[in-house]
Amino acid sequence: MAKLPLHTKLAIGGICSFVFGIGFGWMAFPKILRSQIKKQIALKPGAEIRDMWSVVPFPLDFKVHLFNVTNADEVQNNGAIPIVNEVGPFFYDEYKEKVDLIDREEDDSVIYKQRVTWVFNKEKSGPGLTEDTEIVFPHMMMLAIIMATVKEKPSALGIVGKGLNSIFHNPPSLFMKMKVGELLFTGLPVDCEVSDFGGSAICSVLKEEATDLIEERENFYRFSLFGAKNHTIQPDTLRVLRGTKNYKDVGRVIEWREKPEMQMWAGPPCNQYNGTDTTIFPPLMGPEDDIVSFGAEICRSLSAKFQQHTVTKGVKTLRYTAELGDPSTDPDLKCFCDTPDTCLTEGLYDLRQCVGAPIIGTLPHFYLTDKKYLKLVKGLNPDPEKHAIVMDFEPMTATPINGRKRLQFNMMIGPVDKVKLAKNLPNCLLPLFWVEEGILLGDEYVNKVKIVYKALMAVAIMKWLNVLGGLGMCGASGYLYYKNRGKESKLDITKVSPQNSNRIGSGGEEKKWQQMNISTIQAATVPPNLDRD
Repeated sequence: MAKLPLHTKLAIGGICSFVFGIGFGWMAFPKILRSQIKKQIALKPGAEIRDMWSVVPFPLDFKVHLFNVTNADEVQNNGAIPIVNEVGPFFYDEYKEKVDLIDREEDDSVIYKQRVTWVFNKEKSGPGLTEDTEIVFPHMMMLAIIMATVKEKPSALGIVGKGLNSIFHNPPSLFMKMKVGELLFTGLPVDCEVSDFGGSAICSVLKEEATDLIEERENFYRFSLFGAKNHTIQPDTLRVLRGTKNYKDVGRVIEWREKPEMQMWAGPPCNQYNGTDTTIFPPLMGPEDDIVSFGAEICRSLSAKFQQHTVTKGVKTLRYTAELGDPSTDPDLKCFCDTPDTCLTEGLYDLRQCVGAPIIGTLPHFYLTDKKYLKLVKGLNPDPEKHAIVMDFEPMTATPINGRKRLQFNMMIGPVDKVKLAKNLPNCLLPLFWVEEGILLGDEYVNKVKIVYKALMAVAIMKWLNVLGGLGMCGASGYLYYKNRGKESKLDITKVSPQNSNRIGSGGEEKKWQQMNISTIQAATVPPNLDRD
C-alpha cells in the first residue's frame, strides 16, 4: 500500500484536532460539566452537599450593633430629638443546623426544623467590648407593650400603665442602663408574681404570646432578644424541594409551619413563599437571574438583583444587592400595608404581624429609607459600604463566597397621655439595634470551588491548542501541497548533440555529416524527500 504524502497526513491530523477542539471544548465538556453540577447540587441523603446544607461545617459571622441613647433623660422628660451613638459590633460565632429531617420521596421534598447557637467572640468584637459593656437603652418590652396597646386597644392604656408599674417595680424611665449580655441573652427581669388586675392581665398575655421569655421560676421570667432561641430547636417546620427532579427547584420553600402559604398579610403576593430557604441556591446562574429567598425570621421573601461583576478571594463572582422596597408605591408590596391608605413609605417594613411586637424593619442607619426619618434622630450615617445587603456568588455552583445580610430593628414612638412613662416621648422612628449575618468562605471551601475553574481553564487551554494547532497543521499541509505541486509540473528540457563523424564516400572521399540538434523531453525526477514518503 502506498504511503500517504506528508501534506495529506498533516491535513488529516489538523482536521481531527480542530474538530476535537470544537466538539469537546465548546460542546461536549460544558454539557458534561453542567450535568455533573446539576446532579451534585441535589439534596439527596448521603450526598456531600446535603451534609453541608444540614449542618453548616463552620460558624457564620453574627454581629450586633446597639444604639446607645446619649440624651435619654431629655427624650423621656422633654420629648427631645434622640441622639444615638452606635456601639459594636458585638461579634458572635453563629452555628446553624437543621434537625428532625424527614424526606418525602413522593414530591421530592424534605422537612426540617432549625437550631441556632450563638457563642460570643471577644477577639472579633469591637475594641474593649464585652457582654458586660453597659449602654443606655430603651426597655424594649415596656416600650413594645405601650406602643402595641396604642395601636390595637387604646382604651386599655390606663390599665397597661398601672400594670407596667407593678411588673417592673415602678420604673423611673423607659430608658435604663443595662449590660449588653442581659439585653441579648441572659435577660432582664419580668416579675409576674403580682396580684393586681393590670399586672395580671399583662402577664396573662405575655405567657400566651411572648416567645422571647425565659422562665426562671414560676411566674418570674427574663426577657432578652436572643436568649430564648439560643441553642434551642425552633418549633416551626420548613419543607423545601430537594432538586433531584429539577435542579432549579433545589431549596425552594413550599411549606412553612405546615401551611402552603402564609395568612398574616393582606394579599397573595405577600403570603406566598418565593425562592429558597436562604441556605442554598440553584446553580448555573447569570446576571439576568434574580436571587430570591424566603426569610422565616422576617416572614417574607426578598429578591436580590445583580449589581456588578466582582472578584472575591480569586474567584469571579456576581454581586447581588437587595432592599426592602416601598409599599406605598409598589403594587406587589401593598399587601404589607395595614390598609391600602395606611402604608409605610420607602425602606420601611412592618414586622408587627411577624414578630408580635410593633417593630419596624429598615436597613441599618435608615439606608435607602425615606429621608424624613433621618431628620428625627441624630447620630445616624447611612453608608452603602457598611449598611447595604450584598452577596457575592460564584455563578457556576451558586456558592456564596461572601455575603452580608443586614437588618435594623426600630420602633415608632410618640407621646401617650394615659401612660406616665410615655407622656413626653417625641414622635420619631427610634433605632434600637441592627444585626449582620455574614459569611466569607474559608480557603478550604474556596479551593473546592476553584477546582471547577481549574477544570474550565484546563479545557479552555486544551480546546484552543487543538483548534489553533489544527489550523496550523492544515496551513502547513496546504503550503506543502502547493509547493510540491509546482515541482511536479515543471518541465526539464535537455539538449542532446551527437558527435560529429567523417564518413568515407564511395569515391574514397571523406563525407562530412551536417551536425544535428536533437531535443528530447524527459520527465522530472521525483524529489528525494517525496520519494521517501
